[in-house]
Amino acid sequence: MEADRSEARAFIAALVREEAPSLPGTPALAVPEGSVAEVTAVARRLALHVLPAGRRGPEPAPELLELAAALVVDEHPSAPRWSAAERRRLAHWVAVLIEHRGEDGVQDLVRELNRG
Repeated sequence: MEADRSEARAFIAALVREEAPSLPGTPALAVPEGSVAEVTAVARRLALHVLPAGRRGPEPAPELLELAAALVVDEHPSAPRWSAAERRRLAHWVAVLIEHRGEDGVQDLVRELNRG
C-alpha cells in the first residue's frame, strides 16, 4: 500500500512540475469571489475535521502543497488579489484536505464556498 502511495505522489509531483502556463479567462474553480481569510477559514475547518484522531499536526506532503496551489488556490477567482503568503497558507489547508479526502475534500470545499 505504501508503494502505491509513493508512486501516486511521484506522479502528482511530475504533473505539477510541468508548470502549464496560466491561461486568461474564467478561473477553473466554480466558486464565488471571497476574501482569503474566509476561504482559508472554510478550508481549515474542513481539514481539521478530517484529520485522524491523535494526529499532532496537519503537515501534508510537499507535492500535495504544490498540487493544492496549482489546481485549487490559483484557480480561485479572487486569487490574483491574495499575497504569496496568504496563498501558501490556504494551499496548506487544501493539501490536508486532499491528503485525507482526495477529490472529495476539494468538492467539500467547493460546496461550502458556494453555500456562503
